[in-house]
Amino acid sequence: MATHRWRDTPEVIARMIDTGSIHSWSTKNIVLKPNETCVIMADGKIQDVLSETVLKNYVGGFTRWLGSKIGVGSRDHKMIFAMTGPFDLLFKMEGATADGGRVNGMLNMRLQIQRDDTPKLVNIFTNSGRELNRGFFVKMYEQEIMSRVVVPLLSKQADINAVRTPDFADMLEMAVRAEMRGSFDQYGITMLRAFAVVNETDLEKLQSYTQQTNVMAARADVVNETALAAIDRQQSLTLARIEAEANIAKAQARGQVEAALESELLELRKQEAEWAAERHDQSERQDIELDGKQRKMDIAMNAFEQVQAAKRARMAQQSDAELTRQQSTDDIQREMMKMAADNGALTPEVMQTFLEQQSAQKGQPDSQPTSQETGPITTCGNCGNQIQLSWQACPHCGTSL
Repeated sequence: MATHRWRDTPEVIARMIDTGSIHSWSTKNIVLKPNETCVIMADGKIQDVLSETVLKNYVGGFTRWLGSKIGVGSRDHKMIFAMTGPFDLLFKMEGATADGGRVNGMLNMRLQIQRDDTPKLVNIFTNSGRELNRGFFVKMYEQEIMSRVVVPLLSKQADINAVRTPDFADMLEMAVRAEMRGSFDQYGITMLRAFAVVNETDLEKLQSYTQQTNVMAARADVVNETALAAIDRQQSLTLARIEAEANIAKAQARGQVEAALESELLELRKQEAEWAAERHDQSERQDIELDGKQRKMDIAMNAFEQVQAAKRARMAQQSDAELTRQQSTDDIQREMMKMAADNGALTPEVMQTFLEQQSAQKGQPDSQPTSQETGPITTCGNCGNQIQLSWQACPHCGTSL
């Protein structure tokens, strides 16, 4: 035996069926599940409300068809089927808060048709079709919920942040219960739960964008600070490397300069040593020459004194006037020789001249020498220069003759 199914889609919440509209040669059973209920109406009266049962041979069949034709049985026999389990409806929610911010979202309402309230659905079927689905209930209650609950409640909120608080959710649910109780009770609908799902507003998008911008700016700042720190470290390392290279170059240059200075100092010290040696050699030579000149002068003076002594001895026999004159001449010549010696002009030629004058004064007072007093000329055995035999000392080397 076939089974009649009243609910063909999940969207169907309630349906009214005229049993006379079901035409079949065999009868059909109607199975009511635990979350389904059925209201049986006959001739405009409610006969029974059933659930969790099986109505055997209740619709269809030849006999039922024949009875309807001959007027046997009820002429107006209807059945109202309804879901007694909870079902959710989504209502579009639009409004503005006290600060003018637009609020868009969805109002989720969980409703239920109680078993004992199922006959009240007749009030709906009276002015609508034979099938009630979710869309029908949304369309029926949308304007009323928006005007009586959503818009007034949103206008009392300071801003979008107040809409997202738990207090607003509680106020919304209480407002729906209070404002929609009469409408729901009229059609046998019970509200179980109501809550709002608010979309992101322009202000929140702006705040989110601002926050994202701040985060990106902070991230960019961190990246820039890291890059700048890396650049500073690189710069510090570069400066340190340049300073180290400069110090090394300075040290090398200083070392080269010091080496060059040391080399130059060594050369100067070497040259100074050479100059000192030359100066010492020249000093020694000068000392030797001075000693030689001094010795020569001493020898010449001794020879001159010897000549003068011999001369004075010869002239002792002469008259006092001649002696006095000779003595004056000798003093003058001595002074001249001394002056010549002090001025470094006492040379062998000067000595020779003085000796010739002394020899010329031996025989004749009028300074007219004779060939006999001059005597023959010979050479010195020490230096090889020409001397006269009457000389007692060589005027060139000072050797006694």
